[in-house]
Amino acid sequence: MHKHVCLITGSRAEWGILRPLYDELLKNSHRTSLVITGSHLHSQSQFSADEIVRDTGEEHYKVYITPEASNLNGRELMFASMADALSKFPAFFDEVKPDLVVYLGDRYEIYAVATACRLSGIKSAHISGGELTAGAFDDVLRHCISKLSDLHFTATKEYRRRVIQLGEDPELVFNVGELGLANLDKLPFLAQQELESMLKCQLNDFFLITLHPQTCSPGLALNKLHNLLPLLRESYPQIRLIFTGANADPEGEEINSFIRTMAEQYPEAISYFCSLGRLNYLSVARLSRCVIGNSSSGIIEVPSLGIPVLNLGRRQQGRPHSQAVITADFEAEQIKKALATLLAHDFREQCAKFPNPYEGKDSAKKIARIIEEIDLASISQEKSFYDL
Repeated sequence: MHKHVCLITGSRAEWGILRPLYDELLKNSHRTSLVITGSHLHSQSQFSADEIVRDTGEEHYKVYITPEASNLNGRELMFASMADALSKFPAFFDEVKPDLVVYLGDRYEIYAVATACRLSGIKSAHISGGELTAGAFDDVLRHCISKLSDLHFTATKEYRRRVIQLGEDPELVFNVGELGLANLDKLPFLAQQELESMLKCQLNDFFLITLHPQTCSPGLALNKLHNLLPLLRESYPQIRLIFTGANADPEGEEINSFIRTMAEQYPEAISYFCSLGRLNYLSVARLSRCVIGNSSSGIIEVPSLGIPVLNLGRRQQGRPHSQAVITADFEAEQIKKALATLLAHDFREQCAKFPNPYEGKDSAKKIARIIEEIDLASISQEKSFYDL
């Protein structure tokens, strides 16, 4: 029996990770639909849905759940998006009738989609369950999404064990490796000259920085950014600071607004890009002196490029990481000490040799094959709790 698989993407960060899986799903004989929602369709992300259309060369389903109302703050926008998703996705599923909905991660809009699937009787699959990120409320959402889902694709054996510990049936929990590393070694990375022409800035000596809100500590990331930016400028005046935008969590727009203002005041030293896209981002990362911030890409993908990483704060606490990553609090002395190590010539040479605790070269193929072979009808809608 042919399956209709719906792949959901709700933010610019996850689309680059999901793209190899989307390509693999298209190769099989089943029907595959891509559903674009969340911040992809919002001005804060510069309507990154348009990038997906250009990237894939075709139009896709769009479910608008993120209001453009300018009077809403980040917290209000989050709740409005979740409410809209719970209102619109059941009707959408009634219309397109998917056999399986596939989603990634831990964002609030995905939590709402997973809830809509469960209450609508639609089978669903969750990618990246069982992970820990102590500094954000993503942890709670991720575990809730796992409980709402029928199938699970985890990045490590330990993550698989945690999903089973949540009470999920071991026969429906598959350790496939980290999807973010799928096809990483085959990416057609852009050359420096091509990137400089595109971004209109020199890429000879720079830090690549992404700072997301630390949602368990509201205001912390923004407050620390006010100290971090002058610290980097004063300590490394010759190094350009290239920022990419924070995500659509509460406080994200405030962080982006501050960086945009600084980039306008000091264009010779600071550049800001709302979104580079996965290929451009990783191509720029390969040329950087160091990647700085609290994005999961610094923990998962960047070490596989042989680039040193300064991971700031608690947002990624709980994730295993390569020796190429040094974690520091937002305190000045810790940052200076970490960067002194990371920027040493001998350390950078070692980064390419440090093993990455994540594996995922064939993860997209593994997920697509499991989806193709599994009998969805055999999965009961009456979900039982698996006792250890």
